[in-house]
This record gives sequence, structure tokens and C-alpha cells, in this order.
Amino acid sequence: MQDLLDNPAVQAGIAPLVVALIIALLLARTPAAWLAIAAGYATMLALSTGLSFSPLTASRKVTLLVLLAPLVGMAAAALERRAPGRAAGIALSLAAGLAVLWSMSSVLAQREPAEAIARGALVFASSAGIVALVLRLRADGVASAAAGLGLGLATGGAAMLSASIGYFMSGIAVAAASGAVLLAQMAIGRSLPAGFGGTLSVGLAAALFASASLMLAQLPWYALPLMAAVPGALLLSPAGAPGSVRRRAPILGGIGVAAALVPLLAAWIATLSP
Repeated sequence: MQDLLDNPAVQAGIAPLVVALIIALLLARTPAAWLAIAAGYATMLALSTGLSFSPLTASRKVTLLVLLAPLVGMAAAALERRAPGRAAGIALSLAAGLAVLWSMSSVLAQREPAEAIARGALVFASSAGIVALVLRLRADGVASAAAGLGLGLATGGAAMLSASIGYFMSGIAVAAASGAVLLAQMAIGRSLPAGFGGTLSVGLAAALFASASLMLAQLPWYALPLMAAVPGALLLSPAGAPGSVRRRAPILGGIGVAAALVPLLAAWIATLSP
């Protein structure tokens, strides 16, 4: 049994998918169903490296932020109900960019000033943009889960190509958990709107994993903003219109996976350079 749990495929794929599917189905009648994303990621950590926050290194800041994301998102959703408008989404996107910048602050501090400023600006702008696009999907649970599937595969695959096994497993765990939420919606035949809690979980995780692969591994700088291709493609897709969940889920899931090839191709091309 222990050999099975030590298998990376179980740790990053099967176990997060099973845990997330159970949570999504049990909590399907509540907004808390989207806690499945963080739960899937936490499952991967528990089975592989374990959960620890001391000392608070850059990698542990990433973990902390991913686990806090759904709670912050649900709090923002409660505030938006009191004062509807676009302010909450804009504020969350900017806060996400600052949060990713904070997670990489110790790494940026070790760079030359000019490089630190350039990299910091790239990380902030790209992270805020990725999160902003994913947040726009929050009313559509199917598209939100498809975004998580695509972004998880994109960040995980790009991390592997950039020689970061840790963020490869993290991205795959988010992809598996998002796939589980997609399967749950197909099983019950209705959409589970992600709200800020679900979309912030997906968008911030992707921004963090990609930024960490850039700063701590060998991800080329241009692959980071290209992660936005996944939510961008889903926002533009005609299949985003209302319709049968069981019909839309495989289509949007396929679009998310196809869009993930854009940053993956960029990361792969970088490996061909001398």
C-alpha cells in the first residue's frame, strides 16, 4: 500500500482527483464545492513533501497562498453581494499580482536591481492578468473547471520542461482536481458556479506555479504571460454559451487542454536553445 502511495502518478494525479471528486459531489449544493481544488493540491502535498510553513521560503509562500485562495475568494464574494460591481474583481486581480510578487520577493532580492525590477514587473502584470481572465469565468462552473484543467496541465508541463518536478506535480494536481470538478458537474447534470472562491483558486495557483518555475527554475519569460491563452480561449469559445452541461463539459475541457499547448510549446522551444 505504501508503495502505491509513493507513486508520483498517484500522488499528483489519482489521489487529488479522487479527493476532489468526493468533495465536489458531497458539497455540490453549496459554493464550498470548489474547495475541491485546494483539497486536491493539499492531498498531493500530504502524500509527497508534506505540509510545512517554517521557515517561510518562497516555495512555502506559494503553498500558503494556494491554500488561502478559496477562503479569500469566498470572502470577496460576500462583499460583492453587498456592493455589486466590477470593483471586487479588479481588486482581487491586483491583490493576486501583489501576492505572487510577495511570494517571490526573497528570490528577486538576490538579483541585480535592473533584472529584479524587470522580472518583478513581469510577474505582477502576468499574474494579475491571468487571474483577471479566470475571474471572468466565475459564473460558469463548466468553463471555470476547464480553465483549471488547462492551466494545471500548462503550468505542470511547463514546469517539467523547466526542470522543476515540484511544480510539475503541483500543476498536475490542480489539473486533476479541476477535472474532478468537471466530472462532478457532468455527473449531476448541472453547473456549479465557481464564484470568486473557485476561480481565484484556479487562477492564483496557475500564476504562482508559473512564476515560481520562472524564478526558481528555467521557464522562459515569455511562457509566463502565454498562460493567459487558456482562460482567453475559453472566454472566446462559442461553447461558452448556455446549454447542456454534459455537452459543454467535454468541449470546453478540450478547448482548455488545446490552449495549454501554447505555453507548453513556448517552454519546449526554450529547451532547444543552446
